[in-house]
Amino acid sequence: MQQLPSPRRPVGVPDGAGEGTLSARGRIALSLVGLVALALALTNGGDPAQAGPEHFGAAPRADAAVGVFPAARPAKGSVRVRTTVPREVGMRFSAKVAGKATGIRVYKVSRKASSTPRSGSLWSSRGRLLVKAKFTRSRGAGWVSVRFSDPVKLVPGKTYVVSAYAASGRYAATRGGLAKARSTAYLAAFAGKNGVYRSKKGPGFPNRGSRANDNFWVDVRFAPAGKSTTTTPTSNPTPIPNGNCVGAANTPGGADPWGGCWPGPHNTGYPHGLPGDTRAPVTLTPYDGPMTIRSCGVVIDSKVVDGTILVEAGNGTSSKDTPCVTIRNSLVKGVIMSEKSTYGPVLIEDTEVAPTDLPFWENIGRSNFFVYRVNSHGGEGVIKCDSNCEARDSWVHGMELGGAYHYNAFGGNGTDGFTIDHNYASCGDWSKVSDPTDDAGCSSVIGFYGDFAPIQNISITRNFLASTFSGTGQSIHRQAGYCLNPGYYPGKPYPDTANLTVTDNIFARGESNKCGVFGPSNSLHARGEPNGSIWERNRFEDGAAISRPTE
Repeated sequence: MQQLPSPRRPVGVPDGAGEGTLSARGRIALSLVGLVALALALTNGGDPAQAGPEHFGAAPRADAAVGVFPAARPAKGSVRVRTTVPREVGMRFSAKVAGKATGIRVYKVSRKASSTPRSGSLWSSRGRLLVKAKFTRSRGAGWVSVRFSDPVKLVPGKTYVVSAYAASGRYAATRGGLAKARSTAYLAAFAGKNGVYRSKKGPGFPNRGSRANDNFWVDVRFAPAGKSTTTTPTSNPTPIPNGNCVGAANTPGGADPWGGCWPGPHNTGYPHGLPGDTRAPVTLTPYDGPMTIRSCGVVIDSKVVDGTILVEAGNGTSSKDTPCVTIRNSLVKGVIMSEKSTYGPVLIEDTEVAPTDLPFWENIGRSNFFVYRVNSHGGEGVIKCDSNCEARDSWVHGMELGGAYHYNAFGGNGTDGFTIDHNYASCGDWSKVSDPTDDAGCSSVIGFYGDFAPIQNISITRNFLASTFSGTGQSIHRQAGYCLNPGYYPGKPYPDTANLTVTDNIFARGESNKCGVFGPSNSLHARGEPNGSIWERNRFEDGAAISRPTE
């Protein structure tokens, strides 16, 4: 039997419980269901291994921006708080390929909002300011980022400087952190005195190299040429045919509002000749390859996988075009887990993910994965992201209600970089009920919670969200409190959100007549603090507009 890592702790279990291969950054026990949430609502890495292709057995998409450093937090204990006068700190780098600098991210070590960098800048190697952007103050430690209003085209091989102004005088530093060169498929940071700082007090070009080879954890956000980092809102999105529509409008497989079809039984999962499916049917055979994948190049095609797939390999890239592991045209009777940002990329397309029991992990997670035309049901159902993920044209539904689990179709407990586009998502249409506790049920249909890292750089566009189903035999409070929880959640370690795009989504009315028990969406951000977030053209299925939800 496949040896699985020890499960992560759910909300309420102390740190250190259930330690194993998976880190302590908890599962998606998302917390809107339960008495506390009801009250709130009512009152308001390993080294990458590579190998040649090993076979067992779509059109270009928008990819998340990449950086020099992994999206995960730095190793515990490796970063110190440097306290000095207000100072500009940064790093020299160059691009290996053509593309644009789209923004800056900085690792914030202090939880105080006053420790948020005031601004981020991109410079030429000789100190000419190319672009500058202002950070929004936020509480909590972790990566914080800001987008440039006008991305800057970078010339491959040319040196640039990315920097942040620490107006509080507090910033992250790892002594010797840039003694060795850093390199990815797209970017390079040189070795030796590559961490830079301004010799004078105040903002400005960081003109001195650190003699101690300090890494100040200031990173560029870079989009290689031909790739986009955001979904641009449009009143007339491009139709997505997805075969021939089957069923009534705004049902799984039925017509969507843009001239295409919603994801549903006939156009997601492995193709097997259902009416309306224009994909070529496949014949599945048993998978006899590794269940824990520790080398890149594995392709699982047209297989039945009888269990869970753990990906523990990476090739140093972060694009669907350069996958480490590919799973397509298959049926997976377990979960698919890529735990670390250094693993993957994992490409999952035209595949059904259907655990036969109720596992402790999400159906698909956790970093550096790309999901297209997937049918995810059973188990916890959820497609969960920590960093650099994409899910399009997929159907998430029919979870198994049990234990004390809190359910979502899509979400995360600390997420940076997740595109959720044109999916049909539901929570509360239980496929099976197995001894749930009083507090088990849906948190939301799409939900983010700042438990372990900030909620930022997320695009939620053209999705159908449904909950408060009648006739389930369960309490209404096992349905979603709100169909969408964008991530603003006072009381969480990372309560604020930044750079969220929520456009053109359709909310079912449901039994509550407002999608969730309490409404369609919880707050997008604090009152008067949009933090770069966008809310446009979201509406109920009957066409009624949904106004921007703020605190």
